[in-house]
Amino acid sequence: MFELSTNVATPKQLRNGDFSAYDALYLGDFSCAEYPNNFSSHPEFLAEAVETVKGQGKKCYLRLYAVPSNHDLPWVRKVIETALTLPFDAFEVHNLGLLQMLREMGSNTPVHLGVFGNLYTDATARVVKDYGVTRVYPNPELSLKEAIYIRDHTPVEVLVPVHGKIPLVISETCFILEHSSKAADGKCTFSCAQDHWLTRTKGDWSLKDTGRMTLSGSDLCMLEHVDELAAAGLNAFYVQSHGESAEYAAQVGEIYREAFTRAFAGQPPGDPAARLEALNGLAKMGLCNGYYFESAGRRYVGRA
Repeated sequence: MFELSTNVATPKQLRNGDFSAYDALYLGDFSCAEYPNNFSSHPEFLAEAVETVKGQGKKCYLRLYAVPSNHDLPWVRKVIETALTLPFDAFEVHNLGLLQMLREMGSNTPVHLGVFGNLYTDATARVVKDYGVTRVYPNPELSLKEAIYIRDHTPVEVLVPVHGKIPLVISETCFILEHSSKAADGKCTFSCAQDHWLTRTKGDWSLKDTGRMTLSGSDLCMLEHVDELAAAGLNAFYVQSHGESAEYAAQVGEIYREAFTRAFAGQPPGDPAARLEALNGLAKMGLCNGYYFESAGRRYVGRA
């Protein structure tokens, strides 16, 4: 009755993680093609990964690199060529040029438009539908009402992020590499594997930087609004675990799996205090509701 998904960047993460709470996995780090053994840029790992995910009874989606330049297109094409021979349930793209490339390559695999596709309106959703897009991740600045409006006025499914840091900015260059004294020779040491925070001097806000992508400091949390999401007829939900630990993905997934299972079964949600405490413990900079309730993104609105 609903799908809960998250992201997995590499074979090591896939092997070592507990993804039992999820119905589907997005393979790859769409923000950095150079990240070691990234599914998004290493086609040699795809066959085994798909077999593993499918063997667990899950849907398997491939994330394509979000910001390709012209010089990236040859290797991106090779990734797609390999992926087309495998039973992926969908490809996620953020770039309109890749939508056209998939069409030219004769792909019949469904397409998901990712967060950096910058979809704001139902009109855009109808346009990308003609390119095989079946699911869209609306821009995080949209309210929940606006996301539901897009769902109600287009023939495409809407993916609703329910937890995790909010992707804000993506770049072709790496912020960490440019500002790291350890990488003075310009060579990447993959220090993005450790946490990096951008904090205002006064300390009243922070953002998380993963190199080529900047995310919110606070974690989006919709646990207290799961019943509302189910009642609205939404059924595709996503946990953003990019740059987080395996424990984070497992614990958050388990909490939301239980909450959505109760909601879709028409059962009362119960007291969320213990679950919220656990989620708060995983969120270094606290919880927020993003822009879902037409606020500035940093507030947390609990159950009324």
